[in-house]
Amino acid sequence: MHLSTTFLLSSLFSFSLGLPADVPEATSQLNSREEAPQDVKPGRLNVSYDFTAYRTLSSGGSEKSSLSPVKASGYFTIKAYNSESPIHLMDINVSNNKFFVGNATGSLCPSTISNCPAGNVTALRVTNTGGARLDVGIPGGQAIYVGPQGELRFNNAREPIPQNAIKVEFALSVNPIPAPPGVSAFVFSGVGKASGYLACPITPQGPWQVFAGVGSIKDSSVPGGDVSNCIGFDALATNYTSPTPAAYQYIKS
Repeated sequence: MHLSTTFLLSSLFSFSLGLPADVPEATSQLNSREEAPQDVKPGRLNVSYDFTAYRTLSSGGSEKSSLSPVKASGYFTIKAYNSESPIHLMDINVSNNKFFVGNATGSLCPSTISNCPAGNVTALRVTNTGGARLDVGIPGGQAIYVGPQGELRFNNAREPIPQNAIKVEFALSVNPIPAPPGVSAFVFSGVGKASGYLACPITPQGPWQVFAGVGSIKDSSVPGGDVSNCIGFDALATNYTSPTPAAYQYIKS
């Protein structure tokens, strides 16, 4: 079995290294992704968002700019953008069913696969129905969703999105903040005017768990129990151009 997972605070996470019982049987060669990328249908998200990135929740500071959604084009990785914070331009990765800033990607690949991906990069895409999926080779794929407490999460192969998940639409949109030309933002809509994210520290030095800034996140829902310690950020998206999946399967606890 190929395993790529390095945690900054390994004592905070635990998971089984075996494949879950409902994982489809792996083939000997990994030649393609779980399904072909789909572009957002033209006009599907032809709206403008009032984008607010909270710099420091405790001080109430904010900056606003307009988003004009554009056609998504394949897979991408994401970084946190908040130039006034310690998470600025840090990678956003997945492990244990959640998204983190400042933590390594957690993935696995069964020994029956002869050409396992490195699995050390978190890549994703948006779909033509407003969904978002991780870049994996496992049949059935892995979907991204917002959990009932506002946390950004992903599911296991062939596992439905929980009924109590917060209903949002994801999109890859024109970059809303100063950055190199061609950089876009991974955003969501459907919960008021919110479209940005929060990074909530597990320890003061990180890593930080990612939440969608849905406006209803409680102290009890975040690591450390204090939402005012969370950092608002925009999720910058850059193209991921590998011809093969970034991972066979991302780890779900």
